[in-house]
Amino acid sequence: MKKGYYIHFQGRLSIGVSKKIDMQMEEFGKTYEIQEIEVATPVRPLAGRIWGLFPTASILRDYEGALKRIDNPDFLYVRRSVADRAYLNFWRTIKERYPDCRIIIELFTYPYDKDDFGKWNAWPFYIKELLYRPKLKKYVDRFVTYTEHREIFGIPTLHSANGINVDAVKQVEGVFHDRQVNLIGVAFMQRHHGYERIIEGLKAYYSGKKPDFQVNLRLVGDGPEKARYQELVKKYRLEEHVTFYPTLTGDELDALYNESDIALISFGMYKLGVYGNLCALKSRECLAKGMPLITGCTIDVLTDSYPFARVFANDESTVDIEEVVAFYKQVRSMVESKKELSDKIRQFAAEHVSMKAVMKPVVDYIES
Repeated sequence: MKKGYYIHFQGRLSIGVSKKIDMQMEEFGKTYEIQEIEVATPVRPLAGRIWGLFPTASILRDYEGALKRIDNPDFLYVRRSVADRAYLNFWRTIKERYPDCRIIIELFTYPYDKDDFGKWNAWPFYIKELLYRPKLKKYVDRFVTYTEHREIFGIPTLHSANGINVDAVKQVEGVFHDRQVNLIGVAFMQRHHGYERIIEGLKAYYSGKKPDFQVNLRLVGDGPEKARYQELVKKYRLEEHVTFYPTLTGDELDALYNESDIALISFGMYKLGVYGNLCALKSRECLAKGMPLITGCTIDVLTDSYPFARVFANDESTVDIEEVVAFYKQVRSMVESKKELSDKIRQFAAEHVSMKAVMKPVVDYIES
């Protein structure tokens, strides 16, 4: 049996990423002996943090600890992190010790410059990235990408998509509400989620005559954009219709999903310069739960004829809540019950976004 290591750089700080690591590890474990290695960043004094900002200085990470754990691997599967001198040297050392080891790095977003380095205080890390990532082609065998690029930074690609263990996701329950639709967005709220477009839409929806359908929004999670959303809700006096929750998991989160009717995916991908198909893990989770979706970006596994998703423009325009209500009415007209609806959506998820299907290109490459 071949042996591999799954390497990430404190990826488990994010609940969503941690779930993905678990699912990928489980799938690899069906074929290989696989171990997880987290390359941690130790706490540094202020002087060390300042020194680390210089272009040729490196982010302090425990590469030595990782190297001690790696023993004669056939492959490494890696979640990408910022490239710098030490990062490059890490892959060079592995290739020198184990020339036949295949190093496969997953680009979970591409292009990622605006996403990772869009803020002014990220420019020191962007300079490092620009200096060192062109040299990765000396040591990295493949990039895994969710795009159609055949080569990135001079490195051949493997084409994959975000997958999910459908059986591990609890399917939604409950019943349809009478003249009411509840929207739910669950995320570590960042600028690309773009939920301000929904809030602006609710402002317009409730500014005229009293609507026939009550539309409520539940935003679950924390993150740098949450305060902005809260300010908008207060400014527009939408507290009756918008409720914020902290990060929730397990039964508490499942209960909120059961009370909700439509799941929100990202509405701000244009801010990152991403205009192609989105393959976010959140879309898979919601499909596996059996939730209809609305999104501001096309989703890779959904065709234009897929009836249980509504795609809005990938720009800053306000989301028309009347259109959301019309979509919900259409969805309800196609089924007899919420159970029937969730069954149809979950079956689609099982057929299109299973972890086995999306990891096949990687396994095929390791076996080739």
